[in-house]
Amino acid sequence: MSSSTDLYISGNYGLQHQDWHLSDAPYKVEDLMPSLLIAANSVENNLFRIADIGAGVGGVLAECTQRITKAIKHLECEAVGFEISPFAVDIGRKLFPNIDLRQKTFESSDGPFDVLMFVDVLEHLENPWELLRIANKSSEYMIIRQPLLENFSTFRHNNYHNQREEWGHIAYFNYYSFMDMAYATGWKPIKVNLLANWELSGKEKKRASLFNRLIVKSNRVLASYLISGFYLNGIFKKA
Repeated sequence: MSSSTDLYISGNYGLQHQDWHLSDAPYKVEDLMPSLLIAANSVENNLFRIADIGAGVGGVLAECTQRITKAIKHLECEAVGFEISPFAVDIGRKLFPNIDLRQKTFESSDGPFDVLMFVDVLEHLENPWELLRIANKSSEYMIIRQPLLENFSTFRHNNYHNQREEWGHIAYFNYYSFMDMAYATGWKPIKVNLLANWELSGKEKKRASLFNRLIVKSNRVLASYLISGFYLNGIFKKA
């Protein structure tokens, strides 16, 4: 009986996704930048301490630091990535030698940080609740880009096995369940957007049918359950 971490430590995830989603990093950071600027502008000195949990090869973290220091000239970024896969860390250290990539699970003693990022990562964990509690002890802010996999499409197609085997997705959230988990683990939303897949940054803008757009306009939260591909994207502060 394997655990959820075996997929990444064994190298099987890297075999299925050989670039570790590196090509998506600029688009993910485009979505994250408003939240990052909120956190960066809150620091009282010139040092911005940022950590990416489940950093992969470090592409998102490298893109973040580049954009933040360009936007806020006086700011120095101290960037640390935490990743359990030795294969991803080995690749990342070669690609981004200026990023501090650590092959380990994140612990409260690794902090403190000004902001922790969870970018497409909590759905891979057996106990995301505990990680958010640990994060609450380690950082003032938390930034998330979280797919909402608990939706009608996943249920209708019984897609749980495929999500687990191909993508390593084992934790499922809808809008309400995620927001309640954040609240229960000590986080309050500052600016959190519920975005349809066609509203995310990407290589190609996705097109939505008129029917889907009308559902979103009528009731965005309900639409996020009826239509697959929605994300929560934004920033929380320690309550």
